[in-house]
Amino acid sequence: MARKKLETLRPTIGESVDAYIARGMSRELEHAVEYCPQEGDSLGEYLLRLRLANSLTPEAIEEYLGGFPHDAAITRSELAQLESGYPEFVNEKRLRTLATLYGVSQEWVLQVAEYHVERYTPPIPATDNSFAMLTTRAVPLNSLDPEARQTLQEIFNEIIGAVQVPDSESRDNT
Repeated sequence: MARKKLETLRPTIGESVDAYIARGMSRELEHAVEYCPQEGDSLGEYLLRLRLANSLTPEAIEEYLGGFPHDAAITRSELAQLESGYPEFVNEKRLRTLATLYGVSQEWVLQVAEYHVERYTPPIPATDNSFAMLTTRAVPLNSLDPEARQTLQEIFNEIIGAVQVPDSESRDNT
């Protein structure tokens, strides 16, 4: 089953950071449940996965969020460092603006970054995140035609299904 594309929520011209964050908090996010955090996600992996799910480039992120004040603005180089696991540019406003832009719950992103959240969401069981991340970095899927993307998704799902051990089997081996 293919994942639904996330809906990007872009800031409007002249919109304040606080108004943008509030607009993100008021969105209905049932369609984004597939993108809640996975077990073992690092902040960088999670942010990269969300950006790729939105088919956004670092240049687009900088264009949309670069006009905000310094504590919320994000440049391409800062985004690259966030996605690579360097925490220097992590702050709550930046995380909330990224979550709003990506169309996911702000609390999910804060939770992965280990900020206190009111409504904790249990992470979904992990797929092989490292394999998935290597695959998504190696193949720019948005440059492929829809049939090729579907074929690659089916192959990836077969691989994941083959390497995952059902819970009952893993308990029998212990």
